[in-house]
Amino acid sequence: MIVPMHERGIFAIECPLQSISMSQFDIFSEDSTQLSPKEKRAAELRMLINSADHAYYVCAHPIMSDREYDTLFKELESLEHEHPELLMPDSPTQRVGGMALKEFKQVTHKKPMLSLSNTYGEQEVLEFDQRVTEGLDNNIHPYVCELKVDGVAISLIYRNGILEQAITRGDGEIGDEITANIKTIKELPLKIHHNPFGSPIEEMEIRGEVYMEDAAFLALNKQREEAGEKTFANPRNLTAGTLKQLHSKEVAKRPLKIVCYYLDANREETMMSHADNLALLQEMGFPTSANSKKVNDVQDVLYFIKDWEDKRETLPFGIDGIVVKVDSIPQQRILGNIARAPKWAIAFKYEAQKAETLLRDITYQVGRTGIVTPVAELEPVSLAGSIISRATLHNEDFIKNLDLRIGDTVLVEKGGDVIPKVTGFNPSKRREDAALFHFAMICPCPLQTTLHHIEGEVQYVCMHPECPWQIRRRLEHFASRDAMNIDGLGEKVIDQFVEIGILHSISDIYSLHEQRDRILALDRWGVKSIDNLLASIEKSKQQPFRKVLFGLGIRHVGEGIAKTLANHFGSLQALQKATLENLVSIKEIGSSIAQSIIEFLNDEHENAMLDSLSTSGLCFEQSVLEQEQKTDEFTGITFVLTGELSLLTRKEATEEIEKRGGKVTGSVSKKTMYLIAGEHAGSKLSSAQELSIPILREEDFAQVLQGKKKLTSFTGIS
Repeated sequence: MIVPMHERGIFAIECPLQSISMSQFDIFSEDSTQLSPKEKRAAELRMLINSADHAYYVCAHPIMSDREYDTLFKELESLEHEHPELLMPDSPTQRVGGMALKEFKQVTHKKPMLSLSNTYGEQEVLEFDQRVTEGLDNNIHPYVCELKVDGVAISLIYRNGILEQAITRGDGEIGDEITANIKTIKELPLKIHHNPFGSPIEEMEIRGEVYMEDAAFLALNKQREEAGEKTFANPRNLTAGTLKQLHSKEVAKRPLKIVCYYLDANREETMMSHADNLALLQEMGFPTSANSKKVNDVQDVLYFIKDWEDKRETLPFGIDGIVVKVDSIPQQRILGNIARAPKWAIAFKYEAQKAETLLRDITYQVGRTGIVTPVAELEPVSLAGSIISRATLHNEDFIKNLDLRIGDTVLVEKGGDVIPKVTGFNPSKRREDAALFHFAMICPCPLQTTLHHIEGEVQYVCMHPECPWQIRRRLEHFASRDAMNIDGLGEKVIDQFVEIGILHSISDIYSLHEQRDRILALDRWGVKSIDNLLASIEKSKQQPFRKVLFGLGIRHVGEGIAKTLANHFGSLQALQKATLENLVSIKEIGSSIAQSIIEFLNDEHENAMLDSLSTSGLCFEQSVLEQEQKTDEFTGITFVLTGELSLLTRKEATEEIEKRGGKVTGSVSKKTMYLIAGEHAGSKLSSAQELSIPILREEDFAQVLQGKKKLTSFTGIS
């Protein structure tokens, strides 16, 4: 089945399951002639459906119509329902499980899932090759180059040909079992129907990367945006979060994909060549990369890296580099590992993707606290898998420092391949008519009020309490997940309700039930959607005091300050009695924050809104349970978070630390006592290592929170 392409070293494969006959389908079981007619029919249906899945999702060549597929699937479902004894764990009907899990079981990897050392330049690749050459006594050592898909690593355990376990990388030693979630990926075989080894395989491990294609990610974000819901940051974070769902039915709604790159069947055939193992994976029907390539030397490696740097934008998914591995597995063993990384492999990381485009105009947006921010209106340009047409310019000083002018050809890049930002302009393409930017002194809202410049700061602010743009942003902030978490009350819905005059302030949210009939008469609103919105509004009344306080949108009062105020005063009534001196005596609160709080609480308009919210039943004091949950185990301990966290969000991790009396800061210093490092940790990790600050992996931190490990056990560089 393997189609060699020796002249290019590229691995390709025909679709193996399309040509399987009934006599081949059960290679891991007893002779199929002993099966009853119903057992044969069920096995035949499983084979046909699995073949169709593979042809459609892996080979991109459908072998039957949707109607034919649905007919076969329904027949199998019916047969298994009538005869439960026919239900097999590898049945395609079992790709989505039933009951939601309460938690994931932790599993120890038989072989550690190592990290890769990162390199960023040609010289570092040459130095890696030199180390390999010296370690192998100058023997010839071909490499395999693979695209570094920006996803989530996974280990798959097959026993007797059937997928039995799927385990996350975790800390490399221990991961979470997420088998039910991985089964939802239709391109992944639940049972191996083509065995290239000639004898049964009792157990084998396959490793791969779970990811999401850019088009699917953008489509999901578009759906959420149209529904007024918060959009996701990037495909990798969405993939990691999806795999942590406790109900596989929710996972099945997300179009996850997988690419496999590692095989260990504990037999001679899989212990010789990595390139051969990729071919074996293809032959068994596993999705592998069509772009992996075996090369003879380091110069070919550098050519591969340069080639894909130029054409990575043509891929339907994100990559952040190239993985380079010594092909010979015996040579890999000779080279061995150092710490948590192999000496026989590296990851070459590309720089953030950049693009040039025209700065058509500079417009303004008004935030919830009235701050007016300039926005770059760009000629739409494709960048890192998405179309960029706008980017923040932060403030007037930012524009002056970059010397940007309307009509310039500007440089745009994505920081961490997530948030687009303008980083400069191309002087050689500056037009003679490029216009200097002058910050407008009038609010862009219909009220056209004069903006105020805050002394000692760079922002301009609209002070009018009825500014409609400010009201919109305040409403969005109040309804957001980090505040009151009101599903269905997103940007577009708020715009619609403000436009027709049923939302003028935060307190109006809790009167929307009185507008039910009026909302039902609007486009795209039905009984179910309005009932869901009203139910979510009612549920928001259960949000704790700190969330309500944060949701109010007091200038300078973020989540951390809101928690501090809630913990210190315990209720809104006590906070309203606080003086400026009371507030500045609190460690985290400076004079500008204190002054902002006093001004808010003394404002007649804001007080009327607070009275209305209190009457509606919102929580304006800490519960007894919140008080009881506080501990002092992290008192006096300062943490810094870095990298991408998947077990907890940064906000959740911060909450857990602060609930225990600890403090989270944004930068590493001599005062930092612990660094918590997620995936893709950057300069903060290097700084912590230089200062010998103890480093906790995310999994270590989770175990500390669960009481399985003591924080004091991490006393040096981890």
